[in-house]
Formats: sequence, structure tokens, C-alpha cells
Amino acid sequence: MRVRSARRPAGTATAQVTKPSPMRGEIVAAAAEIIVRKGYAACTMRAVAALVDMKAGSLYYHFKSKDEIVEEILNQGIETLHARVAEALRSLPADAPFAGRLSAAVGVHVASLVGKDQQHMHVYEHLPPVIKRRSRKMRETYTRLWLDLFAGGVASGEVDAGIDLHLLVPYFLGGLNRVPEWMRASGASSDQVAALAVTTLLDGIGAGR
Repeated sequence: MRVRSARRPAGTATAQVTKPSPMRGEIVAAAAEIIVRKGYAACTMRAVAALVDMKAGSLYYHFKSKDEIVEEILNQGIETLHARVAEALRSLPADAPFAGRLSAAVGVHVASLVGKDQQHMHVYEHLPPVIKRRSRKMRETYTRLWLDLFAGGVASGEVDAGIDLHLLVPYFLGGLNRVPEWMRASGASSDQVAALAVTTLLDGIGAGR
């Protein structure tokens, strides 16, 4: 059984990973499928080779290790997120308020993580913490997109200039990235989760506000 790699969405991230060859794409897609269906431990080089109908030894011609495959999965997932969020922001009017821009970005981020169209996105929740910290450069690029978004809110006077954005943005993104781990069990929709994240960030949770 061969697993074909998914078509990449429209939009270009600021920093891109190297475009995979067709075979590398199949290998990455197969590894993602195994991790999502059976867990990280089940994703062995032998299991991936079997899924793409390849001898296990031949797999090492394309990737040196399982961790290298997983790192490419993470890179592609983050690159896709960057492209989708950037496109959502570009599609807004130039004078769109910060709240509207934040809502658009959060909505796309959450929908991408829990949607069924991008299996690479679902891998993150199944990985050990030490593996999640890979793909540093792509994560920094994506974080910069959000830092710029919040900095725009500061410049327009809609965000408190006294807030340390280098603390706030990783904190906020960290919370959004954990959504797939609990959202399905809660029964909430991605729109509900995104609205909650935006409302609590902008208005807080104090009574009588």
C-alpha cells in the first residue's frame, strides 16, 4: 500500500523547508499516518518502509533516522500553519481592527490543528515533549508572525504597550497548540474554542466586565 503525500495549500511561508521529493513525501505521509493511528512508538523505520512498499534498508537512503522523518513532518506542519494564517491576515482590510485580525488568526490556527485535511498537523499531540521541541527555526518563524500581529495591536493602541509580547505570544500559542488534546472530548467546535481563546485574552474572565 502506497501513501501519497497531500497537496500543499496555497500561500508561501516566510521561511520554507526544502520541498520533498515524491518518495520523501510518501515516506513522511506514511510516518504521519502511523503516528496518528498507532502512536509515536509504533512508528519504526521498518513500519514506515512496509507502508510505502519499500525494503527497510532502502529507507535510509532518504532519511538517516526516524527522528529525521518526524522533524520533517513537524517542519511541514508548521510551514502549512504559517501559510494559512498569513493568508488569512493578508485577506483582511488594511484597517481591520486588532480584535478582528486576532480572531482570524486564531480561527485558522485552531481549525488547522483539528481539521481532517492535514494529517501532519495531528502528529504533534502524539509526540514526546523532547521531540516536540524540534524544528526550532520553523517554530521561530511562525512565532514571529504572531509577534508582528500583536505588535501591530500595540502600534494601533489596541494592545497594552506595557505587556511583554515575548512572554505573551509563546504563552498564548502554547495554549492553542494543546487544543487537540482535549477539544474532541469536550464536544466543542473549533469556532467555539477560537472564540473562547480570543474573548478571554482580550476581555479576561472577571465577572462584571
